[in-house]
Amino acid sequence: MTRTMKLAATAVLGLSIALSAAACGDEQEAPNAESSTTVATPPSDRSVPVVPGPKPRSSTPPTSESPETATGDGQSCGSAKGPDGALQIRVVEGDVSCETATGIAKEYSPLIATGQPQDVNGWDCGPSTTAGELARCTKDSQAFAFVP
Repeated sequence: MTRTMKLAATAVLGLSIALSAAACGDEQEAPNAESSTTVATPPSDRSVPVVPGPKPRSSTPPTSESPETATGDGQSCGSAKGPDGALQIRVVEGDVSCETATGIAKEYSPLIATGQPQDVNGWDCGPSTTAGELARCTKDSQAFAFVP
């Protein structure tokens, strides 16, 4: 066999392999009788399922009272470290001063993760049964809560 014949045979073999590879494809690319008569329609709801999370914080400006001096029902007294990040300290009952609430919160916040009731300087602190509160500390008719 001459060199020219070997070269021609190699070229023919390479071309046949290239054509075979080009003709091959996966089953989704190959047309068939069913796909030519029906048109696939995408699902109407292509959205990703949404898992609810915490509500975004309001962008309204704070009141004229500073958090350190605010007292009364629902007033915020700043934040404390929680097991999964910062928690807001909110006065929910009575006339607790923010100074008292933040002091007790600083001592109790590392204990929140235990899930057990704790006595902190005469305050009864523990997991809250009120919706929206992680924990609550009470003393007489006063109370403040840890809110995520």
